[in-house]
Amino acid sequence: MSMEPSRVGRKVGIGVRVASGILRDRAAQTAHSMKQDAPTYVGRGKVAAREAKKFGSSIWTPFAHAGGVLWLEVTGLFFAIFGIFFAQNTWKLRSNWHSGPEHQHFLVYALITVLFFYFSFSSFYRARRKDKKRKAQQA
Repeated sequence: MSMEPSRVGRKVGIGVRVASGILRDRAAQTAHSMKQDAPTYVGRGKVAAREAKKFGSSIWTPFAHAGGVLWLEVTGLFFAIFGIFFAQNTWKLRSNWHSGPEHQHFLVYALITVLFFYFSFSSFYRARRKDKKRKAQQA
């Protein structure tokens, strides 16, 4: 399984030469496109500002998207936790749903349970829809 030092060095050297060639070609292409796009120094500054904005957008947009989806999922989780809490209390009062001293409490707990589970579901649904929309835009 051991490799000869000369073979390793040869492979690394070839890789470095190929990578440097690719870098040189890209630098030449960029320089050529900048010469065509910006004939003056003012034009070059505008091009640089536009490209810097594109670069910033390409870095920030994925983080903002992931943060938005994560926020919706965490919010949905908290709504689900509260919904479980209220469902637990609704279950404890289930025998009093027709009549009894706790009838109003049962109705309130049941309503709040449904409401919190709706909020939880809608939050997760919005997160999935937002994620699918982003993937469709990338395709």
